[in-house]
Amino acid sequence: MATKQVQTTCPYCGAGCQIMFTVDTAKNKIVNAVPANGRTNQGTLCLKGHYGWDFINDPQILTKRLTSPMIRKGGKKGKLVEVSWDEAIKYVADNLTKIKKQYGPDSIMCTGSARGPGNEANYIMQKFTRACIGTNNIDHCARI
Repeated sequence: MATKQVQTTCPYCGAGCQIMFTVDTAKNKIVNAVPANGRTNQGTLCLKGHYGWDFINDPQILTKRLTSPMIRKGGKKGKLVEVSWDEAIKYVADNLTKIKKQYGPDSIMCTGSARGPGNEANYIMQKFTRACIGTNNIDHCARI
């Protein structure tokens, strides 16, 4: 089996631990992960870093990604329709405002993910939740 080593950053939390993946070049699949000597992890990894990378090889998870926003038109059984970013943002803003007015800010919750675009997006999400929505109902998968 021909392999290559690829160093990357763990996607699970904001610590930025470095991982060294062993990639089977014939199958183009990750077959092993070991800690790399990063500034934060200093040659160690948590259990998620050691064993949580197998989702990368799962064809059920890695499906075609959405490339534009979609809104369900025609009620609960309606079809998802591609819309512009402006329409999607207005739709979300209008509905969050309506929910907040009717049920109060604590009826809304936001959640972040370490598999997202990074700490900056999670910071903006929690700031939006507290400052704009007016609630502390925030969760994140890194707390587990």
